[in-house]
Amino acid sequence: MPSIKNFLQMRRLKSRLEQPPLVVDSLVPGTDISIKFAVHTWLEFHHRARDSWTKEPDMVEWLRSQLRSGDVLWDIGANVGSYSVLASKFCPGANIYSFEPFIPTFSHLWENILLNDASGRIFPLNMGLLNKTAPETLAVNDVRAGSSQHQVGGVGGVATQFVLSMRGDDIPARLGVPFPHLLKLDIDGLEVEAVAGLDGVLKNPSLRQAMIEVEAGKTEEKVQCLLQRSGFERIANPLTKPTNGVFNALFSKR
Repeated sequence: MPSIKNFLQMRRLKSRLEQPPLVVDSLVPGTDISIKFAVHTWLEFHHRARDSWTKEPDMVEWLRSQLRSGDVLWDIGANVGSYSVLASKFCPGANIYSFEPFIPTFSHLWENILLNDASGRIFPLNMGLLNKTAPETLAVNDVRAGSSQHQVGGVGGVATQFVLSMRGDDIPARLGVPFPHLLKLDIDGLEVEAVAGLDGVLKNPSLRQAMIEVEAGKTEEKVQCLLQRSGFERIANPLTKPTNGVFNALFSKR
Protein backbone atom coordinates (compact mmCIF):
# COMPACT_ATOMS: atom_id res chain seq x y z
CA MET A 1 0.00 0.00 0.00
CA PRO A 2 2.73 2.59 0.81
CA SER A 3 4.23 2.06 -2.65
CA ILE A 4 0.87 2.65 -4.37
CA LYS A 5 0.29 5.73 -2.24
CA ASN A 6 3.76 7.08 -3.09
CA PHE A 7 3.19 6.35 -6.77
CA LEU A 8 -0.08 8.30 -6.80
CA GLN A 9 1.49 11.23 -4.92
CA MET A 10 4.38 11.37 -7.37
CA ARG A 11 2.02 11.22 -10.34
CA ARG A 12 -0.06 14.11 -8.97
CA LEU A 13 3.07 16.13 -8.25
CA LYS A 14 4.47 15.48 -11.70
CA SER A 15 1.22 16.53 -13.35
CA ARG A 16 1.33 19.83 -11.45
CA LEU A 17 5.02 20.53 -11.98
CA GLU A 18 5.34 19.57 -15.62
CA GLN A 19 2.42 21.39 -17.19
CA PRO A 20 3.49 22.69 -20.61
CA PRO A 21 2.97 26.39 -21.31
CA LEU A 22 0.12 27.62 -23.46
CA VAL A 23 1.43 27.86 -27.03
CA VAL A 24 -0.10 30.75 -28.99
CA ASP A 25 0.16 31.05 -32.77
CA SER A 26 0.36 34.76 -33.62
CA LEU A 27 -0.25 35.76 -37.24
CA VAL A 28 1.74 38.81 -38.29
CA PRO A 29 -0.70 41.24 -40.00
CA GLY A 30 -0.11 41.73 -43.71
CA THR A 31 1.97 38.56 -44.00
CA ASP A 32 1.48 34.82 -44.09
CA ILE A 33 3.93 34.40 -41.18
CA SER A 34 2.75 32.85 -37.93
CA ILE A 35 4.99 32.88 -34.87
CA LYS A 36 4.64 30.55 -31.90
CA PHE A 37 4.89 31.93 -28.37
CA ALA A 38 5.27 29.87 -25.22
CA VAL A 39 2.99 31.84 -22.91
CA HIS A 40 3.51 31.53 -19.16
CA THR A 41 2.17 34.91 -17.99
CA TRP A 42 -0.58 37.35 -18.89
CA LEU A 43 2.10 39.84 -19.95
CA GLU A 44 3.52 37.37 -22.44
CA PHE A 45 0.08 36.81 -23.94
CA HIS A 46 -1.21 40.39 -23.93
CA HIS A 47 1.94 42.42 -24.68
CA ARG A 48 4.01 39.94 -26.69
CA ALA A 49 1.98 37.23 -28.45
CA ARG A 50 -1.08 39.39 -29.11
CA ASP A 51 0.07 43.00 -29.44
CA SER A 52 3.69 43.01 -30.64
CA TRP A 53 2.88 43.49 -34.30
CA THR A 54 0.01 45.98 -33.87
CA LYS A 55 1.97 48.16 -31.41
CA GLU A 56 5.03 48.47 -33.65
CA PRO A 57 4.08 48.11 -37.33
CA ASP A 58 7.14 50.20 -38.16
CA MET A 59 9.42 47.54 -36.70
CA VAL A 60 7.68 44.84 -38.73
CA GLU A 61 8.04 46.81 -41.97
CA TRP A 62 11.64 47.79 -41.21
CA LEU A 63 12.73 44.18 -40.70
CA ARG A 64 10.80 43.02 -43.75
CA SER A 65 12.24 45.68 -46.06
CA GLN A 66 15.79 46.11 -44.75
CA LEU A 67 17.08 42.73 -43.58
CA ARG A 68 19.09 40.83 -46.20
CA SER A 69 20.57 37.36 -46.39
CA GLY A 70 23.98 37.35 -44.73
CA ASP A 71 23.15 40.38 -42.56
CA VAL A 72 23.81 40.54 -38.84
CA LEU A 73 21.02 42.02 -36.68
CA TRP A 74 21.59 43.08 -33.09
CA ASP A 75 18.28 42.99 -31.19
CA ILE A 76 19.10 44.90 -28.01
CA GLY A 77 16.27 44.51 -25.52
CA ALA A 78 14.86 41.40 -27.17
CA ASN A 79 12.43 40.50 -24.37
CA VAL A 80 10.85 37.12 -25.26
CA GLY A 81 12.05 37.36 -28.85
CA SER A 82 9.11 38.76 -30.82
CA TYR A 83 11.30 40.64 -33.29
CA SER A 84 14.27 38.29 -33.24
CA VAL A 85 12.03 35.42 -34.28
CA LEU A 86 10.19 37.59 -36.81
CA ALA A 87 13.52 38.61 -38.35
CA SER A 88 14.53 34.95 -38.64
CA LYS A 89 11.25 34.22 -40.45
CA PHE A 90 11.56 37.17 -42.83
CA CYS A 91 15.18 36.37 -43.67
CA PRO A 92 16.39 32.85 -42.80
CA GLY A 93 19.83 33.76 -44.12
CA ALA A 94 20.37 36.49 -41.51
CA ASN A 95 22.27 36.04 -38.24
CA ILE A 96 20.54 37.50 -35.19
CA TYR A 97 22.05 38.31 -31.80
CA SER A 98 19.41 38.83 -29.11
CA PHE A 99 20.36 40.73 -25.95
CA GLU A 100 18.10 40.34 -22.90
CA PRO A 101 19.27 40.93 -19.30
CA PHE A 102 16.27 39.74 -17.23
CA ILE A 103 16.71 36.02 -16.49
CA PRO A 104 13.03 34.87 -16.47
CA THR A 105 12.39 36.62 -19.78
CA PHE A 106 15.68 35.34 -21.20
CA SER A 107 14.68 31.73 -20.49
CA HIS A 108 11.43 32.25 -22.40
CA LEU A 109 13.31 33.94 -25.24
CA TRP A 110 15.20 30.67 -25.62
CA GLU A 111 11.95 28.71 -25.44
CA ASN A 112 10.46 30.77 -28.27
CA ILE A 113 13.59 30.33 -30.36
CA LEU A 114 13.19 26.56 -30.04
CA LEU A 115 9.44 26.64 -30.75
CA ASN A 116 10.09 28.44 -34.03
CA ASP A 117 13.01 26.24 -35.14
CA ALA A 118 15.33 29.24 -35.07
CA SER A 119 18.15 27.97 -32.84
CA GLY A 120 20.57 27.94 -35.76
CA ARG A 121 19.88 31.57 -36.63
CA ILE A 122 19.38 33.36 -33.29
CA PHE A 123 22.17 33.67 -30.70
CA PRO A 124 20.71 34.74 -27.30
CA LEU A 125 22.93 36.74 -24.95
CA ASN A 126 21.94 37.23 -21.30
CA MET A 127 23.36 40.73 -20.73
CA GLY A 128 22.48 44.39 -20.73
CA LEU A 129 24.12 47.24 -22.65
CA LEU A 130 25.39 50.45 -21.10
CA ASN A 131 28.50 52.58 -21.57
CA LYS A 132 30.71 50.31 -19.43
CA THR A 133 31.62 46.64 -19.15
CA ALA A 134 31.25 45.40 -15.58
CA PRO A 135 29.05 43.36 -13.25
CA GLU A 136 25.96 45.42 -12.50
CA THR A 137 22.60 45.30 -10.78
CA LEU A 138 19.31 45.13 -12.64
CA ALA A 139 16.48 46.95 -10.89
CA VAL A 140 13.54 44.67 -11.69
CA ASN A 141 10.24 46.43 -12.28
CA ASP A 142 8.08 43.27 -12.40
CA VAL A 143 9.25 39.72 -11.67
CA ARG A 144 7.04 38.15 -14.35
CA ALA A 145 8.61 36.99 -17.59
CA GLY A 146 7.75 39.28 -20.49
CA SER A 147 7.74 42.39 -18.31
CA SER A 148 9.68 45.56 -19.11
CA GLN A 149 11.03 48.81 -17.61
CA HIS A 150 13.93 47.07 -15.85
CA GLN A 151 17.00 49.27 -15.36
CA VAL A 152 20.59 48.02 -15.73
CA GLY A 153 22.61 49.87 -13.10
CA GLY A 154 19.40 51.09 -11.48
CA VAL A 155 18.22 51.04 -7.88
CA GLY A 156 14.86 50.29 -6.37
CA GLY A 157 12.35 48.11 -8.14
CA VAL A 158 10.60 45.12 -6.62
CA ALA A 159 13.73 42.94 -6.83
CA THR A 160 17.41 43.14 -7.73
CA GLN A 161 19.21 40.81 -10.13
CA PHE A 162 22.93 40.77 -10.81
CA VAL A 163 23.72 41.01 -14.50
CA LEU A 164 26.66 41.53 -16.83
CA SER A 165 26.64 45.02 -18.32
CA MET A 166 28.54 45.37 -21.59
CA ARG A 167 29.76 48.41 -23.44
CA GLY A 168 28.57 47.80 -26.98
CA ASP A 169 31.99 48.49 -28.46
CA ASP A 170 33.46 45.69 -26.32
CA ILE A 171 31.12 43.04 -27.72
CA PRO A 172 32.88 42.43 -31.07
CA ALA A 173 36.35 42.74 -29.54
CA ARG A 174 35.83 40.64 -26.40
CA LEU A 175 33.11 38.20 -27.47
CA GLY A 176 33.81 37.84 -31.17
CA VAL A 177 30.26 38.85 -32.08
CA PRO A 178 30.24 40.28 -35.63
CA PHE A 179 29.41 43.93 -36.21
CA PRO A 180 25.75 44.48 -37.11
CA HIS A 181 24.29 45.62 -40.40
CA LEU A 182 21.04 46.56 -38.63
CA LEU A 183 20.66 47.53 -34.97
CA LYS A 184 17.42 47.59 -32.99
CA LEU A 185 17.57 49.07 -29.48
CA ASP A 186 14.66 49.15 -27.01
CA ILE A 187 15.82 49.35 -23.40
CA ASP A 188 13.27 51.55 -21.66
CA GLY A 189 15.00 54.82 -20.91
CA LEU A 190 18.68 53.83 -20.94
CA GLU A 191 19.17 54.44 -24.65
CA VAL A 192 21.48 57.44 -24.21
CA GLU A 193 23.90 55.46 -22.03
CA ALA A 194 23.80 52.46 -24.35
CA VAL A 195 24.30 54.51 -27.53
CA ALA A 196 27.23 56.31 -25.88
CA GLY A 197 28.91 52.92 -25.54
CA LEU A 198 28.26 52.01 -29.19
CA ASP A 199 30.42 54.66 -30.84
CA GLY A 200 32.70 52.20 -32.61
CA VAL A 201 29.81 49.97 -33.66
CA LEU A 202 27.93 52.95 -35.11
CA LYS A 203 31.00 54.11 -37.04
CA ASN A 204 31.73 50.67 -38.42
CA PRO A 205 31.02 50.68 -42.18
CA SER A 206 28.88 47.53 -41.97
CA LEU A 207 26.06 49.25 -40.04
CA ARG A 208 23.40 50.66 -42.41
CA GLN A 209 20.46 51.54 -40.17
CA ALA A 210 19.43 51.72 -36.52
CA MET A 211 15.94 51.72 -35.00
CA ILE A 212 16.05 53.13 -31.47
CA GLU A 213 13.19 53.65 -29.03
CA VAL A 214 13.39 57.18 -27.58
CA GLU A 215 11.28 59.50 -25.46
CA ALA A 216 10.32 62.94 -26.74
CA GLY A 217 11.78 65.78 -24.70
CA LYS A 218 13.96 63.40 -22.72
CA THR A 219 16.23 61.09 -24.72
CA GLU A 220 15.24 61.83 -28.32
CA GLU A 221 17.53 64.82 -28.89
CA LYS A 222 20.54 63.26 -27.10
CA VAL A 223 20.28 60.02 -29.05
CA GLN A 224 19.90 61.90 -32.33
CA CYS A 225 22.97 64.00 -31.57
CA LEU A 226 25.07 60.89 -30.85
CA LEU A 227 23.90 59.20 -34.05
CA GLN A 228 24.65 62.30 -36.13
CA ARG A 229 28.17 62.46 -34.72
CA SER A 230 28.63 58.86 -35.87
CA GLY A 231 27.61 59.57 -39.46
CA PHE A 232 23.85 58.91 -39.37
CA GLU A 233 20.88 60.99 -40.35
CA ARG A 234 17.36 60.80 -38.97
CA ILE A 235 14.90 59.58 -41.59
CA ALA A 236 11.12 59.48 -41.63
CA ASN A 237 9.40 56.68 -39.74
CA PRO A 238 5.70 57.36 -40.38
CA LEU A 239 4.47 53.99 -39.11
CA THR A 240 5.74 54.47 -35.56
CA LYS A 241 3.03 54.68 -32.89
CA PRO A 242 4.01 56.96 -29.99
CA THR A 243 2.82 55.92 -26.54
CA ASN A 244 3.15 58.55 -23.81
CA GLY A 245 5.85 60.25 -25.87
CA VAL A 246 7.82 57.05 -26.45
CA PHE A 247 8.40 55.96 -30.05
CA ASN A 248 10.91 54.45 -32.48
CA ALA A 249 13.37 56.79 -34.20
CA LEU A 250 14.95 55.55 -37.42
CA PHE A 251 18.49 56.44 -38.49
CA SER A 252 20.36 55.67 -41.70
CA LYS A 253 24.10 55.90 -42.47
CA ARG A 254 24.86 58.93 -44.61
